[in-house]
Amino acid sequence: MNQHDDTAHRARIDSLLLKGKNVYQPLYNYPFETSIPPLRPCEDRCRAVEAAMEGNIRGRKLWDAGCSLGYNTLYFVDRGISARGTDIDPRNVSICEEIKRHTPGEASFAREELSAEIVEAIAPGTYDYAFFFSLLHHIVQSRGLEHVQGMMKALTERIPVLFVELALKSETPPPGYSWDAHLPEDELAIFDSCEPLDIRLVGHFATHVGPVERPLYRVSRKAGPGSKAP
Repeated sequence: MNQHDDTAHRARIDSLLLKGKNVYQPLYNYPFETSIPPLRPCEDRCRAVEAAMEGNIRGRKLWDAGCSLGYNTLYFVDRGISARGTDIDPRNVSICEEIKRHTPGEASFAREELSAEIVEAIAPGTYDYAFFFSLLHHIVQSRGLEHVQGMMKALTERIPVLFVELALKSETPPPGYSWDAHLPEDELAIFDSCEPLDIRLVGHFATHVGPVERPLYRVSRKAGPGSKAP
């Protein structure tokens, strides 16, 4: 970018950051300071997930559902994954489209609400990995546990490996939110409708929601004879 483009780019980013409710993530590879600090770091989770992928990264395909400001998406694009990030907030998608220029690789972003219809339209083989980081509790609250269980069944049939960060019933949500009243006692109950799964804890991570750390899991189908994980 030349200086004029650089100034216009920064102005667009600053304007977009001011429009949203919060700045949830840092801006990956963004070379300029921002006036609004992020609510939580992301590198800790990304490094843990990267280790859990066991080197199976370059050339793989990722769907980052609820991608927010694109940090997690672009972190893995930077390491050779081809990724699609989706988010319900058009402000977030616009920021992702702006900042992806700083990270070489294949990244696309789209405004999309996670739904059973979206999941059921995914053809097997479209993605190797999917991320659902601190997202599913909102759908449990709005659509119910049974709805999310149905989505998880469809997802695990279509995408070999999911990484899910789950809110806990023991959390105290911020004012205006009540997901704790809707969550099951066992956060892994969202997978009760699925075929046998291999569920591994990746780690626990702090959020901006009080002192309770959220667990992040690697979820895959049980491997059958001769099968290969991505």
